[in-house]
Amino acid sequence: MSLFKAFWPPMRLPKTSMACRPDPCASFGIYNIEVWSILELASASNDSVKLEKHLKLLKEEYTKLQKNYAELERKYSKAAASSDDRDLGEFSSFCSRLVMTVATLYGRKTYSDITVKLKDKTMPAHKFVLNARSEEWREEVIADKTELDWSDLDADVGFALLRWIYTDVVDLQHDSLALDLLKTSHRFKLPGLMGLCERALVSSVSVRSCVRFYCVAEEVGAANLLEYCSGLISTHWEDLTPQDFEHMSGPLLYKMLKSKTKHPLHAAVRLLREDVVFLCLVENDGSAEEKTERGAKANKEQRVATNTTNMLVQRLLE
Repeated sequence: MSLFKAFWPPMRLPKTSMACRPDPCASFGIYNIEVWSILELASASNDSVKLEKHLKLLKEEYTKLQKNYAELERKYSKAAASSDDRDLGEFSSFCSRLVMTVATLYGRKTYSDITVKLKDKTMPAHKFVLNARSEEWREEVIADKTELDWSDLDADVGFALLRWIYTDVVDLQHDSLALDLLKTSHRFKLPGLMGLCERALVSSVSVRSCVRFYCVAEEVGAANLLEYCSGLISTHWEDLTPQDFEHMSGPLLYKMLKSKTKHPLHAAVRLLREDVVFLCLVENDGSAEEKTERGAKANKEQRVATNTTNMLVQRLLE
C-alpha cells in the first residue's frame, strides 16, 4: 500500500450519479460570481444608461470642437501665408499690426472720439472699432453720438465686453459672467463673443444648472447650448426637482414637457407648477371642443347623405 493510500483512504461517494452531482467548486466559483454580476448589473442599469447617454453627448461635443479647431487652423494657415515675414513668430503684416494697434487703444484716450458709460466708470472708446465689431454701432447710428450708455450692465460685464471688443480676449471662468455676456452679446449682435460664451457654458453645464442654461439659450437663440442642455435634461429627467424649474416661464416649461414626456399634465403636477397645469387644461379643453365640433359636423353630413340616399331609393322604387 502506498503512503498516499495509507493517509488518504478512499472517499465514499453517495449513490447519486456523478453526472447529476454538481461540482462544489463550480457552484461556489462560477455560479456565485454570475449571480453577483447579475445583481450588480441590475442595480446599476439606470446609472449605466444615463452614463452612456452622457458620454454620447460628450462625444458629439468633442466632434464639434474638433471641427472648430480644424476651421481655426485653416484660418491661421491662410493668415500666416499672407504675412510678409516668413518667420511665423513675427506679426509684421498690415492686418496683424492693425489688430495689435486696436488692442493697445483699449482704455486709452488716443484717437478716442466717443465714450462708454459703464456702471461705475466712463471709458474712452473709438467709433471705428465699435463699427467694425457690430452693425449695432454702424456709422449712421453712432455718427452724431458722443457717449454710449451701458450703465444698465453689471460692472464686470461692461468691462469684460469692452475689453473683448478691443483685444478679442475674455475671461469666462465663472458661469454667471458667461451667462450675462451671452445675453449681452445677443443684445449687441456680437456672434463672435456669443460663440465663446456658448462653448464655455457647454463645457461647464451640470445637472443642477442645465435647466437654467436652457432658459437662457432659448431666450438668445444659442442653438448648440440649447441642444446640449436639452439632451442633458432628457437623460436626467427623473433626477430634476421642482426647484430646478422654478425660474422657467410657464409657456417654455409647457413646451418642454410636451416634447420630453408622454403626459405633460402629470409632469406639471409633479413639478408643482399650477400655471403649466392651467395651460394643459386650456389646450385640452380647446382640443375637446374642436373634436366635438368636428364630430357634430360629421354627424350632420352623415344625416344629409342618409336622407339623400333614402330619397333616391324611394324614387327608384316608384
